[in-house]
Amino acid sequence: MRLWKSWILAKKDLAVLRKRRSLMIGVFILPLVLGVGLPLLDNLVILRKVQAITTIESLLGAFGFFFMIIAALLPLYISSNSIIGEKVEKSLEPLLATPTTDGEILLGKDISGFIPVILSIYLGGLVYMILIDVFTGSKLGYLFYPNWTFAIVLFIGAPLACIYGVSFGVFVSAKVTSVQGSYQIGVLSISPLFILYVLSEAGVVNLNSSTNLLLVSAGLLVAVVVLYFLSKATFNREKILTQWK
Repeated sequence: MRLWKSWILAKKDLAVLRKRRSLMIGVFILPLVLGVGLPLLDNLVILRKVQAITTIESLLGAFGFFFMIIAALLPLYISSNSIIGEKVEKSLEPLLATPTTDGEILLGKDISGFIPVILSIYLGGLVYMILIDVFTGSKLGYLFYPNWTFAIVLFIGAPLACIYGVSFGVFVSAKVTSVQGSYQIGVLSISPLFILYVLSEAGVVNLNSSTNLLLVSAGLLVAVVVLYFLSKATFNREKILTQWK
């Protein structure tokens, strides 16, 4: 595989994304809303009603997990447009006719969906950590962030969740013929992460545990590898060119 070919394709897609200002604003707005909203929720509700320090720490750990969820969610819209969008804009046929392998095309699509999302996650995460420390420092008696669990979320879990979201979106985009259908199916793919968060709120799973977060990240890694090879094995450029309307 020629990585430079994938990078050329990724740069082309990133240039298109920069022109879609509403899409790019949406990608950066949600992490910032979480980065500000979760600390405000903690300050206005949780700190006033919850007295146990261990409970507050557990809730903060679960809050951090939201960044893994949105890291998987945000790429879905970008990647769901990936193949179908090019078909609509009449740029898919020239792309598939170029001397690039299926793997190079898929990797280029993955890169173009990954970069803007992970940057927005890091920006939102930085705002979140600062505000949480401002609001909880006096209550806890120490600065909750940075810590190892959120480091795992930001530097292991979120990137893998992002790659998973991109990969799944590209995979589905190459199989269906509408952006809406692709996105709806893609959203279902992150339901396991939502279930984990619900279980954490029910006290079944501790998302403030480094071990548990590493296990979740390992599961995402396996899913990413499976999706890449499945996409590469089932990507059919002839069918896309001749049968899509």
